[in-house]
Amino acid sequence: MISRVTNSHIASLIYRHNNANLLTLTHLQEQVSSSWRVNDYADDPQGVGLINRYETLLRENGQYARNIERARTMVQQTDTALLDLVDVLRDARELAQREVSGAASVETNRIGATAIGAIVQQVLGIVNQSVEGNSLFGGFRTDIASFVRVGGEIVYQGDLGVMGVQIGPHTNMPVNIPGSELIGTAASTLMGIGDLAPALTAATSLDDLAYGEGWAPGLVQWTGADGVQMQLDLSGAGTVGDVLSLLNAAGLTASLSADGSRLQVADPAGGPLTFGDPTGGGTALSLGLVGSSADGVVTGTDVRAAPDWTVALVDVPSLAGQLPLGSLQVEVDGATATVDLSGATTLGDVRTLFEAAVTAAGLPPLTLQLDGAALNVRAASGTAFTISALPSDGTAAALGLLGEGHPQRLFGVLEELQAAMQASDLDGMRRGLGELEALEEHLLRLETSLGGRETMLDWMEGLNAEHDISLSRNLSDIRDADLIQLSSELKMAETTYQASLMVSSQLMQMSLFDYL
Repeated sequence: MISRVTNSHIASLIYRHNNANLLTLTHLQEQVSSSWRVNDYADDPQGVGLINRYETLLRENGQYARNIERARTMVQQTDTALLDLVDVLRDARELAQREVSGAASVETNRIGATAIGAIVQQVLGIVNQSVEGNSLFGGFRTDIASFVRVGGEIVYQGDLGVMGVQIGPHTNMPVNIPGSELIGTAASTLMGIGDLAPALTAATSLDDLAYGEGWAPGLVQWTGADGVQMQLDLSGAGTVGDVLSLLNAAGLTASLSADGSRLQVADPAGGPLTFGDPTGGGTALSLGLVGSSADGVVTGTDVRAAPDWTVALVDVPSLAGQLPLGSLQVEVDGATATVDLSGATTLGDVRTLFEAAVTAAGLPPLTLQLDGAALNVRAASGTAFTISALPSDGTAAALGLLGEGHPQRLFGVLEELQAAMQASDLDGMRRGLGELEALEEHLLRLETSLGGRETMLDWMEGLNAEHDISLSRNLSDIRDADLIQLSSELKMAETTYQASLMVSSQLMQMSLFDYL
């Protein structure tokens, strides 16, 4: 049986196929013009979700980069101000040393007093600097001058605020130093230099790592000798031992470094080994385990926990070979006390024995304090004191307690020194010399901490740059089109569309036979 195809059906087929060819051509033209393979949700629903995720991470990474630049400005300006303060205080100290010498006279004392007055104004100008209109040393009170003269006395009118800046997914860094830390305190303090942090153990809580900063639970990734990239979720870990067990179960050899200060991982198959975080992560960084090694062993950075008074002395690596402890000597105004620490087994024992020995000797009370990984000694009365080592006894050095404790008053010492020079008071000038030296050391310690912040900023800047490249590459793999292949497909689509139009025109030509 012969059936006849109607003109309307032919026209419908022609329209449908031509429209499909036109849509294909238009879609390819859009991809060529944008250079993107994915331009809307219909192009690749799963890809759109990944694209949105990578774009969000890139925006966040860009914000971290801007935060780093702003933080660097603040840190560098603060660093410069502290160095300027140190230089000015050294000038004051040299001036005071000259005036306590035998060649000084009442007239030179008065000239020196005038010079110290000028130094006070110079210091006032340094500590009242601003960055982009914000007070450098005002804490959170950045809208006012940090130091003002009230009733003949210079006072700090800022607050204790320390501003933190997010410079990475899980990294927040302080960028300012409040003026309260500059002016010091009327109490005498000997800042210890010992490193009394305990060694890491399998039982060490991950929340205590990095002197209490803790860790960021999440994924870590590595590429071993076989070139295969692996990932592992450490979110369920609670202790260092948990992390080591999970990494070992995943095929790596994980352990603690010989000194107990850091974690390390090795590829049993040999190098190279790269260990770190997936894009946007910060778990490996918080564990100190980021790096590459040609020999297959990646050793992390120091992530020990901060000590507390319960820490056993045998667990402190820096005291190895120094136990049991011996004795040290404390001197206050010519009176001395020998502190026997041989019975101490914990840091708390050291504190108890030290404070009890000082009190028993009738000296002004001294207290031991933990600051980070170091012990400090403080005299609330402001009395100057000295801690020294006994012959052939390394206890004071092992604990980091050697030197003099003085008040650390920025303006108070300068104004008292000026008054002493005006009155030709040699004892007052000598007291000022000791306090100026302690104040210089205090400012240099602050400057050293800023150096560590600058190093962290440099490192995070490089890490963020690597993340940015990785994110951009991943985004490009999903979103960007292969222009060479796309050009070929576009040419084919144009030819197909033109051919369909030509065929359509031929099919729709009418003659008498179409009606027979």
